[in-house]
Amino acid sequence: METHAASAPPSLTERLARFAASLTLESLPEAVVHQAHRCLLDTTGAMLAGSRLSQAGQAGRRLAAGLDERGDSAVAGSTMSRSPMTAALVNGMASHALELDDGSKHATYHPGASIIPAALALGQAKRISGRKLIEAVVAGYEVSLRIGTAINPGHYLRGFHPTGTIATFGTTAAAAKILGLDAETTVNAFGLAGSLASGINQYEIDGSISKHLHPGNAARNGILAATLAKEGMTGPEEILEGRLGFFHCFAPDGADPSVVTDGLGQDWNFLRIYFKPWCSCRYVHYAIEAAQNDLAQHPFRAADIESIVVRTHRNAKQGSDIPDYRSPLHARLSIQYGIASILVRGRAGLGEYEDDAIADPEVRRVSDLVRIEVDEAIQKLYPNPRSMIVEIRDRSGNAASARIDHAKGDPENPMTDDELRAKFRDVTAGVIDDARAEAIMKSAMSIRECADVSSFACLLQF
Repeated sequence: METHAASAPPSLTERLARFAASLTLESLPEAVVHQAHRCLLDTTGAMLAGSRLSQAGQAGRRLAAGLDERGDSAVAGSTMSRSPMTAALVNGMASHALELDDGSKHATYHPGASIIPAALALGQAKRISGRKLIEAVVAGYEVSLRIGTAINPGHYLRGFHPTGTIATFGTTAAAAKILGLDAETTVNAFGLAGSLASGINQYEIDGSISKHLHPGNAARNGILAATLAKEGMTGPEEILEGRLGFFHCFAPDGADPSVVTDGLGQDWNFLRIYFKPWCSCRYVHYAIEAAQNDLAQHPFRAADIESIVVRTHRNAKQGSDIPDYRSPLHARLSIQYGIASILVRGRAGLGEYEDDAIADPEVRRVSDLVRIEVDEAIQKLYPNPRSMIVEIRDRSGNAASARIDHAKGDPENPMTDDELRAKFRDVTAGVIDDARAEAIMKSAMSIRECADVSSFACLLQF
């Protein structure tokens, strides 16, 4: 009698499914639970700001308004409630639209912009507790971060946007947890998620905002995959490592499957995400900090600068070497623009990424002085640290050079809870009043005590 099927080791998908299905808040280290609160706070701020202050957020709200559907899930920044999938889509778009959302330098991916909207939308509809929400968020982050780390940076360098592709596994894990799927059904949900994963980086070329669709689509598709699995739809059990699976199709240059399961449930990738103090691509943060440090060494006048040389890794060169920025999104991705804004204005906040601001001719002149090079010594260290050196020289021979290994917000240079609160107040100041901001922050940081997360979600409606 053949026994090979019974003795075959579990697939990567099965091991992730067992992890997600068995995860309980009681089994989590306190640091992991606290991180979930921080991510909820930070992503909610990005979502609220993006819902009102971005083109993508406004387009999403108009889409929701035009749909003739009933639902129990809040569309942030509006008085509407729609289906969980619609709310997740619209809120996911808003969460990523201003480049304020958290990320992982190892997975090259922004998990919060999809996982938090998906978990909130489905969780509100199912009237889950805050404890269950934390479990869903942690499962979603940890599963997706491990998959992303296994296939990057090659996946990103081939043109995929992991915030659309990898995210779908994270949102599926979160949705499966909320729906109470067992491990076997969660395997099917992951198998379906692999066929829904999508997102490419062509937006880097022309500055179009399709980028913002990616986490929204992933948020919606995670709920779709988990719901279909619950209803009996099947998916491949080796969706990751199978002969025609996700790794084969999306990482043809190779993946490291061991990363997916080594230390699972003990070594938390979730604790290694970063938070953003600036509203721009993470690579630009390193450039901004280095330029600030250069100015601390010598007070360069923008009119006197002769050259600016940036030395960094390939991912930053590919994703953020954008001298001809054409839109606010383009500018948010552009190292050249971030440096020039600091040197000309001393600032690179929300106001510096509006249409009038990016048209500033003096900022354009200075940005044209920036040259970006791949430094092989830095490349060898990638992804940790993801270093960047900015060297500035003026016409009088004055020079300064600064290297940033860990930008503010990295786990090695973390943002405190108070700093995250200050960021929340800052980015939502033009969207909600102080009383609502304080109520949201208090609720987010104590969500584990909440009996029904719909009370939190309702705070996002106005």
